[in-house]
Amino acid sequence: MKKTFTINISGSVFHIEEDAYEVLQKYMMKLKQHFGNSEEGKEITADIEARIAELFIERSTNEKNVVTLEWVNKVIETMGTFEDYTDEDSEAPAQEQTKRKRRLYRDPEQSVLGGVCSGLAAYFNMDIAILRLIVVLLFFVTSGGALLAYIILWIAVPKAVNTSQRLEMRGEEVTVKNIEKFIKDEVNSVKESYNKFRKSGFFSKKRESQT
Repeated sequence: MKKTFTINISGSVFHIEEDAYEVLQKYMMKLKQHFGNSEEGKEITADIEARIAELFIERSTNEKNVVTLEWVNKVIETMGTFEDYTDEDSEAPAQEQTKRKRRLYRDPEQSVLGGVCSGLAAYFNMDIAILRLIVVLLFFVTSGGALLAYIILWIAVPKAVNTSQRLEMRGEEVTVKNIEKFIKDEVNSVKESYNKFRKSGFFSKKRESQT
């Protein structure tokens, strides 16, 4: 009989065998050392932990299930390590990123009214402006029928609230590499928007009015 521990991963409690715990702990420690203690690094690590919890929950069938070494090794294989993609990036030519089947979510990041159109645009890989135009035209053509369909989708389709769901919405694998890239792209996007705002005439005029 193996010794087991009770651990908390991203708010979910699991029972885990001792050998599995040791491997998982080493894996997470390496990731934390790699990404560091910056806000960006902590966010990446937190999203990785959340995805690991999701994978364990998917494998569980009841509360008595115990996380085994097999489970942990499978999760590490699925998520990958930063050493894996460091080696991949050094190879030439670069391999095309693996795509997976997209999942439908509402996209809160580009939403105007509920994020239904932005979610559908991501799912069908369409330009969001074109899809919104189609939806507006359907409102008039169907005499309000499209509005009812929109409301039903708003209620039925879940919102992409974490990095894993937003990657799935784009058809990308939820791996360490993609989580890191997604977070860094978001941070860079915020920085670019802030820099553009600072360089804008509005920002300059506001500063002048305060002096």
